[in-house]
Amino acid sequence: MVGTHLAPDELVAAGLLIVGAGTLIEPGVEICHPTRSGERRPVTIGTGCHLRSGTIVYSGVVLGNRVQTGHHVMIRENATVGSQSVVGTGAVVEFGTTVGNRVLIETRAYVTALMVVEDDVFIGPGVVTTNDRRMLWRREGAGQRLVGPILRAGARIGGGAVLLPAVEVGARSVVAAGAVVTQDVPAFAVVAGNPARIIRMLSPDDEPLLDTDD
Repeated sequence: MVGTHLAPDELVAAGLLIVGAGTLIEPGVEICHPTRSGERRPVTIGTGCHLRSGTIVYSGVVLGNRVQTGHHVMIRENATVGSQSVVGTGAVVEFGTTVGNRVLIETRAYVTALMVVEDDVFIGPGVVTTNDRRMLWRREGAGQRLVGPILRAGARIGGGAVLLPAVEVGARSVVAAGAVVTQDVPAFAVVAGNPARIIRMLSPDDEPLLDTDD
């Protein structure tokens, strides 16, 4: 039986890790952590990545080229993180979530399971995303009803915002810090408040800034 915590070279020898050239894995990183069922599937890590101490990468994760993690990051089973993306210190990417290229997930953000995060998205510090509309995870069949948010390309989520299950945040839209998103956000919209409301629209030529003062 494969041990629960093996060094990277042992994982490679066991066929549980494929790692690209120039990748730095600091001491104290755990790779191919088993799921609750004990499943272990190979982990793939691209070239030029940097995984900092305290990072835990579960079974079946795929990391693209030049991915970086901060300290004490958790990336759960079967998640994918695209090239040149950063998962900040203390952040969590839950199981089955797909994170695109050049995504910045800031410190202590919680990216829930079964989300789609497209390219060039910014997720601010302390953002909370949710996926359980019934909040019944421990009851029979509840896990089959999980639906994570979708963040379209270039969306920006300000620090401390909360996104409810199944909402879609449109391309290059802006969610202001502290907003609570209860319904879909159109592309190029700036939303703020609880519940979040549209306060203005951006043109395709605008740089979507988080400053929401009028």
